[in-house]
Amino acid sequence: MPFDRPARDVLRLAGQTNIAWAVFDPAWYLKTYPQVREQLANEQPETVLAWYLEHGQGFGHSPNIFFDEPWHRATYRGVADFVNAGHAESAFDSYCRGGNTTRSPHWLFDEAFYRRRHADLADDVLTEAGLVNGYDHFLRHGQLEGRIGHWLFNTVYYCDNLEPDGAARARAEGPFRHYLRRIETRTPEPSTTPFFNASWYLSRYPQVADALAAQKWFCTLHHYLCNDTPTEFDPLPEFSERYYLTRNPDIAAVVERGELRNGCAHFLMYGVFEHRSPSEPIDLRWYAAQDAVRIDLEQGRVAHAFEHWLRIGRFHGLRAAPPPEEQVTEAQAKTLFRRKAQNLVPLLARSPSDFTVNGKPAVSVIMVLHDRLPLTLMAIGSLRASFSGEIELILVDSGSIDETRHIARYVRGARHLRFDTNIGFVHGCNAALNWVTADAVLYLNNDVELAPGALPAAMRRLESDQSIGAVGGKIVRSHGLLQEAGNIIWRDGTTQGYLRDQSPLAPEANFVRDTWFCSGVFLLARTELLRQLEGFDTAYAPAYYEDADLCVRVGQAGFRVVYDPAVVIHHLEYGSATSNRASEAEIARARRVFVGKHSDWLQQCYEEERGNQVFARSPDTGQHRVLFIEDMVPLRMIGSGFVRSNDLIQVMASMGYAVTVYPVLAGRFDIAEIFADMPDTVEVIHDRTIAELPDFLARRKDYYDTVWIARTHNLDRVGPILQRSGGDSGADRPRVVLDSEAVAALREAGQAALTGETFDVDAAIQREFANAHSCQNIIAVSEVEAQRLRDLGFSNITVIGHMRALHPTPRLFARRAGMLFVGAIHRMDSPNYDSLCWMVDEVLPLVEKELGWETRLTVVGYTAPDVSLDRFRDHPRVTLRGALADTVQVYDSHRLFVAPTRVAAGTPYKVYEAASFGLPVVATELLRRQLGWHDGEDLLVAADSDPALFAQQIVRLYRDEGLWARLREAALERLRRENSREDYAAAIQSVLGPAQRSAVD
Repeated sequence: MPFDRPARDVLRLAGQTNIAWAVFDPAWYLKTYPQVREQLANEQPETVLAWYLEHGQGFGHSPNIFFDEPWHRATYRGVADFVNAGHAESAFDSYCRGGNTTRSPHWLFDEAFYRRRHADLADDVLTEAGLVNGYDHFLRHGQLEGRIGHWLFNTVYYCDNLEPDGAARARAEGPFRHYLRRIETRTPEPSTTPFFNASWYLSRYPQVADALAAQKWFCTLHHYLCNDTPTEFDPLPEFSERYYLTRNPDIAAVVERGELRNGCAHFLMYGVFEHRSPSEPIDLRWYAAQDAVRIDLEQGRVAHAFEHWLRIGRFHGLRAAPPPEEQVTEAQAKTLFRRKAQNLVPLLARSPSDFTVNGKPAVSVIMVLHDRLPLTLMAIGSLRASFSGEIELILVDSGSIDETRHIARYVRGARHLRFDTNIGFVHGCNAALNWVTADAVLYLNNDVELAPGALPAAMRRLESDQSIGAVGGKIVRSHGLLQEAGNIIWRDGTTQGYLRDQSPLAPEANFVRDTWFCSGVFLLARTELLRQLEGFDTAYAPAYYEDADLCVRVGQAGFRVVYDPAVVIHHLEYGSATSNRASEAEIARARRVFVGKHSDWLQQCYEEERGNQVFARSPDTGQHRVLFIEDMVPLRMIGSGFVRSNDLIQVMASMGYAVTVYPVLAGRFDIAEIFADMPDTVEVIHDRTIAELPDFLARRKDYYDTVWIARTHNLDRVGPILQRSGGDSGADRPRVVLDSEAVAALREAGQAALTGETFDVDAAIQREFANAHSCQNIIAVSEVEAQRLRDLGFSNITVIGHMRALHPTPRLFARRAGMLFVGAIHRMDSPNYDSLCWMVDEVLPLVEKELGWETRLTVVGYTAPDVSLDRFRDHPRVTLRGALADTVQVYDSHRLFVAPTRVAAGTPYKVYEAASFGLPVVATELLRRQLGWHDGEDLLVAADSDPALFAQQIVRLYRDEGLWARLREAALERLRRENSREDYAAAIQSVLGPAQRSAVD
């Protein structure tokens, strides 16, 4: 929809043009510029228009109330330069000469926002209606239809908040026009949106009131949208610019580059739909999930959760954030734990747990009992519920005097050892060890409740590696906080439950790692090893430190002790003890025994200091430690290079690297989604952002061997923090690897080519990689991009592309139907959205002419909350499936894959994925070059400028079963040769070095 004419040919008097923003208003013009009025007060409108065109443009005047010349020049600095260079007579002239489709004309209308919000206003729709651009539509129709042209001007809200007579006039002439005329009269300021509070603004910023009195601004909203320091002002008390930009450093970077005016602009256009928090007291993600809010949103009463809170929620007493958790003391929680056990007694007594063993048991469980029958029955019941396989349960009654003496009445099939006196935990366990027949032994307290699957998880971990000698789990105390996530042994012999008193959801508690010891509350070990070590050392009898001593000896025997967070145990701490004080006395005695026995061994341990915890939480097994920094936790469902990052992390972990993932941005995904998609041996710091990174690095100084930074823009953000957190010399800092993921400048060059703009790609790459010279390695995703970087003087470039295992789907050609498009769409201006539009608008109609009713395009992929695909929703040939957890079925049911990408950098993972499922691909020439594949051999290709050929290739492949089979097999062979896991792992090792550090290190 091109419109490129000079202002002299466009600007006309009322009745002489249909372009709403091109109507010159002589009366308004003379009123606005008194110096002109003195000269032309009695002249005809045509004379005033001619004077503006000859002189007013040069003076920087606006032609009407709808175009703000000074604001336009200040906002678009290139326009001012263009005018000053004599290429245009004014900003309005430049706007007429093609700028009207990309730039906004007024501080209260946003062209891009309007077109994005109202997806029905496609170019062909506007052209058919005789409209030049979105602004033309808004002025002639949109404002009267209640459409929104700016994130702080809601036409319906504006009218609803006027007095009745004023509202009627506003609806008649148009709310936008009415508002602009009203603020020029300096009358009391009307409200335009619930997201700007004028009275609060004046009280919060008294200097604005002074400026309004001096008539420097029309109104407070004018000041807010046009002042020179936009991030220093908040629009209402519920939004904090400082809080939002600090919490969202990605947005802060965009604002700093001038791509958005401030954080509020991002929040209202994008962030509110992503449930980003506008200020500390408001948790939009939680708020939107409340039933009353969710129903109102589904019924369309308001646009989003923030508007609901401002207009409905707070007036109905709804909370904006979850209430603070009710604090339960540990003493209260212990009472509840015991009460729960007591309440289960009738059930467990009437339905005895059955541990009858048929054949060799999978595991032997040793439990030492001394009174407290209810706790014992609950522990045994949870054990039986946790694992349905063969358990050899050995119960040692250590001098009980309550109903525990008759435990056989309540537990069937168990072996019972009874002692008349209380022989204690150590002697009881050693006695039971003699009766064990399984290959693994679980020492289990009787004051616990196992979480579902705890025992099977521990058994799987023990069986996963013959070097593992013992396994323990996450022990949660009765009030819901950690007792331990593995244990630390300090040099003085004291022990500490790692993360004690922290949340069980803490990232540091939720990855598998070696540890010094795991508590005997739940300790699974190999029977042969235990017998070799002669069980617990009786010097620690009756109890305490025996588990630490045993695990130290397990390590000395050449085996590992592993903490597995999938093994969850709820524990009534000191539940079997006579009193806490008695336990503390026994602990002190046992510690003296431990120090005397292991004094030499303890010299390898760390001194007890807060900064040493991250080092002391695990024995140093020489693992190469990698800090992997990404935009977000790289979940596979969000695409856009995150699949590749996920693959990198998966492979690094499988090779034995100790990986910590740290996201720069605040998380938008549920913790379940995160843990389901990441290896269990990887530490995922999902609850922090770049704001906490300096403190994180300070606490882990000298811990990491390598910092792997995904995406070049993250190097710009993180690099200065790494410099500040490192030592005085470069030798004290970790190696830094920049993984470019894709050269963004090449994508920008492609976008410029589509619009016909000039673009210096080499200069753009130099700017993009300005900080890359400080990195020890640079990763490129393709040899083409690697060579581009080498040509510009960058060295030590390694290519790590995509890994893709082969999973060809089995359905026959004849039983497949339809075309498949897969791609995440994070923004309306993303390459995937552009390619989908091109496919639907340009290619699909041509395909339909040939295939008729068989024409069906299925669209799959993550769509960001603020992205609208409504323009495709009612298309008779398009099916929108959204994000799918499992895509195998759609790959198996469709006949071919389309990749109509017109703008891209890196390499197209989507093509690798489609090919790996055995689905032949029709792609653009751009993607073919990135892949290095061959047209007609590995896939079919057409230029993105040739929709007819693209459609022809689709039809050809759709109908030719022989061609389909040849392309399928050729692409699978390509992947087999070029994208194997072995090559991927070798490339990673070439960058990081061995997964185990050398002895010198």
